[in-house]
Amino acid sequence: MGKRKQKLPPAPAAEAPKADALSRADSALWALTALALAVVPDQKILRCKLLALEAGVGLLLLLLAASWLHAREARWRRTPLDLPVGLYALGGLFFYALSPERGASSPELIRMLFCAAVFFAASRTLKGPALPRVWTAAAALAGIYALLQTQGGVGPLSVPQLERPIATFGNPIFFAAYLAASAVLAAGHALAAESRERGFYASAAVLILAGLWTTQTRAALAGLGAAGALWAVVSLRPRERLFALGGLGLGAALFVWWFSDRAWTHGLIWRDTLALWRAHPLLGCGLGRFHIEFVDYASPALRALWPEQKVIVNFAHNEYLQVLAETGIVGTGLFLAIPAAAAAWLLRSWKAAPDARRGAYAFGAFAVLAQNFFSPDIRFGVSSFIVFAFLGAATADAEDSPLPEFPGRLGAALATLLFVVVWGRAAVQPLLAERKLQAAPDFFVGRNAEADRMLADLEAQLAADPDNADLAENIAYYHAKRQDWKRAIERFERVTRLRPELPGPFNNLGNIYYSIGDREKAIEWWTRSLTVDPEQIDARLNLGKTLYELGRLKESGRYLSEVLERRPGNEKAQILLKKMIE
Repeated sequence: MGKRKQKLPPAPAAEAPKADALSRADSALWALTALALAVVPDQKILRCKLLALEAGVGLLLLLLAASWLHAREARWRRTPLDLPVGLYALGGLFFYALSPERGASSPELIRMLFCAAVFFAASRTLKGPALPRVWTAAAALAGIYALLQTQGGVGPLSVPQLERPIATFGNPIFFAAYLAASAVLAAGHALAAESRERGFYASAAVLILAGLWTTQTRAALAGLGAAGALWAVVSLRPRERLFALGGLGLGAALFVWWFSDRAWTHGLIWRDTLALWRAHPLLGCGLGRFHIEFVDYASPALRALWPEQKVIVNFAHNEYLQVLAETGIVGTGLFLAIPAAAAAWLLRSWKAAPDARRGAYAFGAFAVLAQNFFSPDIRFGVSSFIVFAFLGAATADAEDSPLPEFPGRLGAALATLLFVVVWGRAAVQPLLAERKLQAAPDFFVGRNAEADRMLADLEAQLAADPDNADLAENIAYYHAKRQDWKRAIERFERVTRLRPELPGPFNNLGNIYYSIGDREKAIEWWTRSLTVDPEQIDARLNLGKTLYELGRLKESGRYLSEVLERRPGNEKAQILLKKMIE
């Protein structure tokens, strides 16, 4: 009797290679994103490092959508942080809709949506050892580079010498946040790794900590100590916990003594931030509007230290207070729900099954969250990426279940694709705006004999026809291009007398007075120009820029937001609003 051949189910066999390919692609993308975080240089306005991270997260979400489309039965991984992170993103949309000046609120909304995107990408696509290995190795190299920056290099190797290293992060505080989280990640994996990898992670942790110390960033060191205290509470037995907390307390005392000679002005900012919140307790002063509204609440003591004409207080230097000031009790509750849910999940999961690798991600995120009691790191996309990537990685082994029939895998994939397109378009706007402005031709021209003869002819024509406003305006324009300010002012003023209904000459007089350094006179002429034509764009842009330079941020923000209401894609207004918070 012959043997009957058994047929294998075709679907899993066909789907397995695709699933494996997608999983390998996820791992490779996470490794590349971690490498980009360490090596891509940061830069104001353009934020190349952040753009690289956003590109990586966007591609990961697209791969996630592709995995749902190709699977016969798409599954959804449920984590305990899904609800608070989702509500946080929805809260950003809610507060953006309430904002009186959405142009000022747009960067913060984009950051909040990015946080949600990072978390969901990490918690759904992160698998395997690729990310911790690459992340830790890159952070160790960054720690070495920090040591080199303190000395200006070693031997023939020369690097920029800095008192407080910044590596590729543009700021020692942001660099320190990265190193603090990375040190926790390396230490956690050193505890859990097999003997062959333990030396790698332990050595990396030492190099990262050495680099962190060179930054001399008090907030990051405090955050690292807080993460250590949380680790002691969660993972150690009572006697060991007592010794660990005692050691951390002694370290904190030494820390305070070591940095006792450093100036500390945060207390003044915190006090004035609370005054701002008390004026708008429930819903705050508006999403992303702290730097605009805070000016009115800055105390004389703070103004004496940081005059508004010289220094802009962009941040509260305490993320929790700044969220409270901007979004009130409602927004603060949505934000705090995330670390609260993460802490509750960590305590439950650790009791059920201690896992140093999973805990390393959670404790690393808490290090940065604790650092933000003293700094505005998470307000920037790079630090936000670290926190939400680590929270997602910590919960990436949660159980999954089939997607419901509606919206099902197709609906989930399309929703993800739509999110990536809308959010990605908004995220790249500053880059596109900056590139367009850089490509704009220069207004001014040099002097030459031919231009001199042309102007002489035009002046002769004007002398014969002194009431010709169009001719006077053309002559004034040419004088302005040649930076002959005296003659340009004379001719434009003649035009304002002959044709007072024309807004252009008033605006151009403002431009000229700005060019010669008389900003108050420039503001006067631009304001008169808006009186003639209230819908002008150029005069509003000029007022927004000049008021920003004078530290009058509330007035500046109002004019720039009015520009974006009339022309949402205006590059100059976008860049100026972004500069206010950088």
